[in-house]
Amino acid sequence: MKCSNQLIRKTHTEQSHLITQLLGIKAPNITILDYKKAGSHKEVFAKLDYPAPKYLICQGQTGKYDFQKESKIPYLECAGYKTLIRLRKRRFRCQICGNMTLAETSLVKKNHQIPGIVNHKIAQKLIEKVSMPAIAESLAVSTSTAIRKLKEFQFKIDLT
Repeated sequence: MKCSNQLIRKTHTEQSHLITQLLGIKAPNITILDYKKAGSHKEVFAKLDYPAPKYLICQGQTGKYDFQKESKIPYLECAGYKTLIRLRKRRFRCQICGNMTLAETSLVKKNHQIPGIVNHKIAQKLIEKVSMPAIAESLAVSTSTAIRKLKEFQFKIDLT
C-alpha cells in the first residue's frame, strides 16, 4: 500500500513540474495542486507557500496563519486553451504586533492579479494596433485592463 502512495505522489509531482515547465512559471514557491479542463479553458489550482519570514516593520518573527481566498490569474494560452491559474497565497501573522502580511511571488506584482507576461503580451498587441475588445478576448482579461495598459504607455510617452 505504501509503495502505491509513493508512486502516486511521484506521478503528481512529475505532473506538477510538467505544468510549471509548460506554462513557463519560474516561481519556486508555487505548488501545483490540481488542474482541470473547464469547457473553453483550463484551470490550474496552485498555492504559494514558503517558510515564515520576519515582518518588515517591527522585525518580529511571523508565523504561518492561513491561506487567502484564491486569486484568479489569467495566463497565456497553452495548447490552444485559455489558462486560468487559481492561486491561494499564504498569509503570515507577526507574533509581536499581530499584523498580517501576504506571501509574494515574481509571477504577479504585489496587490495585482495580472502576471507580467500577460502585461507584455497586451503591450505587444497594442503596438500591433489590435482592438481593445480583441486583446481582452484573446488574453482573457477585461477591456479596462487593456485600456489601463494603453494609458500607462501614453503616460510614459508624455514623460519623454
